Amino acid sequence: MMKKNNSADLSLFLLIAKIGKTRGLKGEFFLRSYAENSQTLFSYKNFYAQSSLAMEEVHFEYMKENNSNIVAKLKSIDDIDKLQAFGQKDIFVLKSELPELKENEAYWFELKGMQVINLEGRHLGRVKEVNNFGASDVLEIKPTNKTIKNLLIPFIKNRVIISIDKSENSILVDWQEDY
Repeated sequence: MMKKNNSADLSLFLLIAKIGKTRGLKGEFFLRSYAENSQTLFSYKNFYAQSSLAMEEVHFEYMKENNSNIVAKLKSIDDIDKLQAFGQKDIFVLKSELPELKENEAYWFELKGMQVINLEGRHLGRVKEVNNFGASDVLEIKPTNKTIKNLLIPFIKNRVIISIDKSENSILVDWQEDY
């Protein structure tokens, strides 16, 4: 079921899913995906869960789509009691196993800390967080201008987000400081 990896460095891992509610009595559960497309989960081979100070490899017996949900089962957990003792853990993958992205694309975790510059060349601040409040993703910016508390910029590609340059660690936006 689980194999220990003594590396507890969470910066190497990306949270991709969470074990959800149980399904039936034989150890099945719903797996809640945090990926943009839940089908992405099926492309990974190695999964990990945090246990005390170490990351442990999690071995799935299977993952399958059921209606619009993902149903999964861990190897060596064959009943609901063992699964409940295991808990509703977060499931991680190694960042190094993520697929390569095209130019001008980035994973959300890569956006944190990037400089945000508008079309006039004004440095608006750095990305503090990427949030989703329902309608779309939003960049939360820690502004350079100390009189502004926080700046929220909608993540709308080719309209507000003009380009992402990972080599320059910057995002070009069509946005003003006083919006």
